[in-house]
Amino acid sequence: MNVLVLYQSRSGHTRRAAEAIGEAARALKGEAVVKSVIEVGEADVARADVLFVGTWVQGLILFAVKPAGAELWVPALPPLGGKPVGVFCTYAFHPRGSLRALGAMLTGRGATVVGERAFHRSRPGAGAEAFVRGVLEAAQGVGA
Repeated sequence: MNVLVLYQSRSGHTRRAAEAIGEAARALKGEAVVKSVIEVGEADVARADVLFVGTWVQGLILFAVKPAGAELWVPALPPLGGKPVGVFCTYAFHPRGSLRALGAMLTGRGATVVGERAFHRSRPGAGAEAFVRGVLEAAQGVGA
């Protein structure tokens, strides 16, 4: 299975989570490419069977919590054409509705969201293998 992991990172936490997701996909006998959202092209999306897309959580502890910059970079992504997507984020305090918001934006680009996971920035890879396994299993039922 070809996996494409896309991330937007400011200080490296989300990049490390993305790399852990890519490693987990490879450990589960898949092929995985990890790229920044600014590097992705239509051919990358076309080759992928499953995508993972993530960013960091921006905002104050209780207010204005959102997926960082997603309103700028999600519209610039190539069309996702019904591809199954696992949504992820890294956070310091609490992700609040960030995963739901990012998932809704990606659905607007044509994705079929099949899983989501928030990673604490102090442990960006913790739980990556279970997350990947769950998304890959859920993706089996999605016609891409």
